[in-house]
Amino acid sequence: MSMLRSLFILLIAGTVIASASVIPTPQSTVSRSSVFKFTSATKVVLGSNSAGEQFIAEQLNGELASLRGPQLKVSAADDVRRLSGNFVFIGRAGTEFAKRFLKERKGTLTPQMKAEGYFLDADANGIVIIAESEKGLFYGMMSLLQLLTAEKKGIAVQGITIHDYPAQKIRGITDDISRGQISTLENFKKIIRFCARYKMNVYSPYIEDVFAFKNHPLIGKDRSPLTAAECKALDSYAKQYHVELIPIFETLGHWENILIRPEYARFAEFPGAQTVNVSDEKVYAMLDEMIGEIAACFSSPYFNIAADESWDVGLGVNKERVKKSDLATVHAEHYKRIFEIVKKHGKKVMMYGDIILDQPAIMQKIPKDVVMVDWHYGANLDYSSPEIFSAAGFPYVVSPAVWNFTGPFPNYIVTFLNIEHLNRDGYTNGSLGILCSNWNDFGGEALRELNYYGYAWNAQCAWNPDSTDQTVFNALFFRDFFGSEASSDLQTVYALLSSPANQYHWYELWRHPMLPNRDDMIWEKRLALVQRMQSIRSTMPLVHQALDAAAKKGMKNEEHLQYLSFVASLNSWFASKVAAQERIRLIVKDTVRTADERGAEIAALCDGVVAELRTVRQRFESVWNTTNRKHSLELLLQRYDRQISYWNELAARVQSGDMNVDPSLQSQWIHHPQARPGVKDSLQVPKAYFRKEFSAGKGIRSAKLQLLADTYAQLWVNGTMVGSVEARRSLSLTVENQRAKIFDITSYLTDTLNVIAVEVQNFQQNASASVNIAGEIVSTDGSLRTIGTDTTWRVSDAAPAGWNSLRVAAGSWPVAAVRKYPTPIVAPNFATGRTSWYER
Repeated sequence: MSMLRSLFILLIAGTVIASASVIPTPQSTVSRSSVFKFTSATKVVLGSNSAGEQFIAEQLNGELASLRGPQLKVSAADDVRRLSGNFVFIGRAGTEFAKRFLKERKGTLTPQMKAEGYFLDADANGIVIIAESEKGLFYGMMSLLQLLTAEKKGIAVQGITIHDYPAQKIRGITDDISRGQISTLENFKKIIRFCARYKMNVYSPYIEDVFAFKNHPLIGKDRSPLTAAECKALDSYAKQYHVELIPIFETLGHWENILIRPEYARFAEFPGAQTVNVSDEKVYAMLDEMIGEIAACFSSPYFNIAADESWDVGLGVNKERVKKSDLATVHAEHYKRIFEIVKKHGKKVMMYGDIILDQPAIMQKIPKDVVMVDWHYGANLDYSSPEIFSAAGFPYVVSPAVWNFTGPFPNYIVTFLNIEHLNRDGYTNGSLGILCSNWNDFGGEALRELNYYGYAWNAQCAWNPDSTDQTVFNALFFRDFFGSEASSDLQTVYALLSSPANQYHWYELWRHPMLPNRDDMIWEKRLALVQRMQSIRSTMPLVHQALDAAAKKGMKNEEHLQYLSFVASLNSWFASKVAAQERIRLIVKDTVRTADERGAEIAALCDGVVAELRTVRQRFESVWNTTNRKHSLELLLQRYDRQISYWNELAARVQSGDMNVDPSLQSQWIHHPQARPGVKDSLQVPKAYFRKEFSAGKGIRSAKLQLLADTYAQLWVNGTMVGSVEARRSLSLTVENQRAKIFDITSYLTDTLNVIAVEVQNFQQNASASVNIAGEIVSTDGSLRTIGTDTTWRVSDAAPAGWNSLRVAAGSWPVAAVRKYPTPIVAPNFATGRTSWYER
């Protein structure tokens, strides 16, 4: 019921107008009947004429310019003899004009207002903004900007009295710039300005491998990492807007983008691990250096060491260390080493709290001055962890998320519930505030520009947790962000794109068209695919109509329309994809028409889908480049190209008369016969050696092998090392693209007997080693021979020297056992070099 209520709120939001048209809702407002009107003679008077007050006045003139209003003269209070009408006064509480206006207008500055609060009063004579702090003055101006209304005769402000202050100290967002999108400097600045407009005071970039370290040029290579100079420039820029930049740098887990590089593999818990080796002193020396470089770029007293999701600790080189103590102790010992480093560089520690909740004994082993970031991303009625951290004596902030990571458009129903309820539970249990996350999982394909709506809701809940009326909020946000004329059109667009009937997962979008459909996607339940397709087909034209209508009206942030239009077009392509694939399934079963007739129709369907997708691809590249650096785009464009190749390969197959459209990998996953795949117990074979002897024959033109493994494998041909696979399932598209590798083994083969040998190790707990090899040998006469793992392969849990060559006979080794892999895997295309893909 709560999800349906949220969707209903989204649809009807524009019908309610708040008495104070400000986000976040002020603590106290009193409306007046009088109206202040700006003219070219309106004066801006600054109490102390400080640089900060001058900057605040610039915000007013900037907003007036955007509304085509007058530019106002700015004067220092000392230069003004009389101030009786047609003015805007901005000043600290101790100045003479401030004292006078507080008395005349019955304003008070309470203790809660000291740090960030303000008094704003507007009547027909003038507007005053008074605060104890410069930050309070700035926030008063942010409220005033939202109160400006453009009328035919000019710009006006409805009379109002506001006493306001935040309920929570920390209010902001964290921004994943590591898994895909890295903003241009201008886009970073836009996000900072957005935070400031809605009185959020923290912007926290999440950094894995996208900082340009002095001594580590390979980290972030080809990803446009942030330089120290850029970070310092952004930090300085944000200060003007009273936004604190707190860096988040991973110091334990989520190092997969770095550790997958051969030069850094030695620092891993095991090959392919996502965590560093916590027993390696060189790791701590490296982290000290890195933390120092990043910390020096930011003026915030805080440094977030992240340390979340470190599930690999103790599965490799630290297995014995964990056995001798326990996971909690090993984690705590690492944390304390990092705390010392951070404090050495003059910073206070923040960190994610998920591992501590999983291993609560850690709480008794680490100091209580660490600020925990308590993250939960589900839409729950209540959350227990704020009470846990509060009872344990840790300062903490809660961290919900904009649900931008599952598909092209954020799921704002889940987002709003998650933010509101987690913030409420944090606030009632004494949290310091809220840092709303967004994540660029799977390459960061979801455009960051679509997150602002959720950010603003986060600002609303953070400032005033007791005022969370979504109906009022929606009316205010769409009016402020898009302008009053276009607001209803854009509310319609957001409601339709966020509807559960129009949402789908990236896994569904890019899934091979001939694999079975999935409705049971991770994290959230979905409507049946057939229902969603019907909804998308019927509602995306409405989205485009609303966008066209908005574009014809005077509106703010008009560039935002391109992002929404792109999502609607991508949705429509997805519906076309599903319609085509379902039609193809029926055609394949047709027993009346000839293979040629069926092949021609299928090929035509494929061509149509590909043509539409190529257009969408071009649009995606365009909108991406509007706000992002280009380097990470290539991995995402490869997704489009892979999908295009699926359809082209399908068309070619059926036109050749082959109606077997199953794209699944035909080689089998094999393991030791004593292994127990799918069973979580200790009776496993974590390391195994596999062999296959075969005769290649004469006249080989080319020979290629694809290697897949659970989880680490080294491949030999005739005793010569060919290559390895280390990558494991990850949220990083950089890593995911390295899970399957194709090797050219032509030069390793002989005309007579050959041996393929693979050493495989699975580092997961209670899991066995397994491998999948597929290959093709093409002869000079054009004939093709396939190779694949099956029960003709031999396996052993131990191997003598020379086991990977013909010097050792493996006839006595057990026959490999076959297992079914838990998820579909698409077969490779050796002719084009396209590797297999692990579907989810």
